[in-house]
Amino acid sequence: MNFDFSYLDVAFKNGSVITVNETDEVAQAVGIKGNKIVFVGSNADIDQLLDSHTKVYDLAGRSLLPGFNDSHFHPILNGMLGPDMSCGMIDTTKKNCPSLEAMLQMIRKTASTLQPGRWISMMGYEPTLFPEGRHPTIEELDEAAPNHPVHCMHGGGHICMYNHKALEYLGVYGPEDAAKYPADEVEVVDGRLTGMVRGHTHFWLWGQVEYTEEQQRKAALKSQQQCFTAGITSVGDMGECDRPSYHTMQKLCRDREFRVRSYMALHSIFGKPYSLEDNDHWLKLGFLTGLGDEHFRVGPCKFMIDGGTGGPSCATREPYSHDPSLPRERGWEREETWDYIKKINDAGCQATAHAVGDLAVEFMVEGYERCFAENPEKVKRLRHRIEHCVIVDQDLIDRMARMNICPVLHPGLIQMLGKNLASFYGPERSRYLEAVRSMLDAGIKVSLHSDAPSGPVGIHVIDAAVNRYDRSKDYQFDQTQCVSVLDAIRCYTLHPAYASYQENIKGSIEVGKLADMIVLSDDILKIAPMDIHKLKVDMTMIDGIVEYER
Repeated sequence: MNFDFSYLDVAFKNGSVITVNETDEVAQAVGIKGNKIVFVGSNADIDQLLDSHTKVYDLAGRSLLPGFNDSHFHPILNGMLGPDMSCGMIDTTKKNCPSLEAMLQMIRKTASTLQPGRWISMMGYEPTLFPEGRHPTIEELDEAAPNHPVHCMHGGGHICMYNHKALEYLGVYGPEDAAKYPADEVEVVDGRLTGMVRGHTHFWLWGQVEYTEEQQRKAALKSQQQCFTAGITSVGDMGECDRPSYHTMQKLCRDREFRVRSYMALHSIFGKPYSLEDNDHWLKLGFLTGLGDEHFRVGPCKFMIDGGTGGPSCATREPYSHDPSLPRERGWEREETWDYIKKINDAGCQATAHAVGDLAVEFMVEGYERCFAENPEKVKRLRHRIEHCVIVDQDLIDRMARMNICPVLHPGLIQMLGKNLASFYGPERSRYLEAVRSMLDAGIKVSLHSDAPSGPVGIHVIDAAVNRYDRSKDYQFDQTQCVSVLDAIRCYTLHPAYASYQENIKGSIEVGKLADMIVLSDDILKIAPMDIHKLKVDMTMIDGIVEYER
């Protein structure tokens, strides 16, 4: 590839440049012209390309690496979390909400400022991190907001507590009405409604909460700032608030207000009927995955099979280790999954689904195998995905590898909830939980993600993949699947680019690729691995433009 080397616009020198090229080369210097990388090499060689026009950064031994590509992120949903309802949803994560009582006080305060009948929407809490150690009761939510429907969602997004005013939207007025919905989705204990709603019934009820287009726009831009500070230069947007969100994100990217590159799945957070309608419309029109440009592309056709990892509510083959009586959510059945995968594959589009438990992953693998038997090369070329893919075994891994399936994993959950997960799934399943090491060994191009707002972002994803250490409870999780720092970086940069058909333009620091890069506060290859979580992002650059400096 030929470039005009009359001068470089930007140069970085004296660094630990983690290129993520085929040989994992670590260089000293990088040169940029326009929005492209035009030089990777030594300090001595780049000096010959500098002149008075060149902006030169001295890395002073710090790491320069490709921008993080967070392959499963929710920019709008993540950005709607805030201190009050003006943002869309009240943020009840631990940093803002230290206890159950504090959360109930938030609801009381909000109810006093809203007109009766308006929804109160909130997300983020983890009951095991509360001193009270539990979810709110329906009676507590009724007392806190007697004249408002309350949507009080667990941080994982798959379990939500509602009050009686909210359950009325389902036509649920007493425990006998729960039978209108799939078993265990509207919870009844000892003949009483608890307010807990799971699965697709929860998602439909969540869809009754209105979030304005302006709230969504502001939320996306708020998430962009978080991405900049975390070193994230690309995201896979894996589901937002249905139709207004597609319009909002595409327009923001087109106008370059949202400068983080976006690969947006056809999927609605409001559940099965919404996502089916979106995907079916797309498939009938005959469009293919990848439509768009380097700023915004349409991603996979996505659906959702089971529940969450941290609830827990996912579809596992065997009962949960800590409480075998808990329901294991399954919104799609085996043959239904097979048929839908075939429909997407036959249309020449990339398929993916939220599949956490090993039973849900099994459904996906079997569906892909049916298509693979008909046309192996087509399946390999389409690079079908599985979102989360948390609990697997070696057999499932080997079968995915044979078909070039691209699983997207969430090791940050271990950093946040590792002790809980060890209890939920037991020692045998923990050895293959977030199985990054085994998947890489099988030749799979596994990607990492944060699932923001449901998990830690940026450098914390790398820390989680390398160390598998629960930093909230000071607990060492099973280390079977730990990976090297270089492997973790590849899985958070180049592999997500591959899973979105963009590995030729981004994901590594190589001549001809887009100048999307970040500078860390130290050399990540020289510090103690257990100190990775302490690193900061000193600079984030997209298209050769510095978007953030610490």
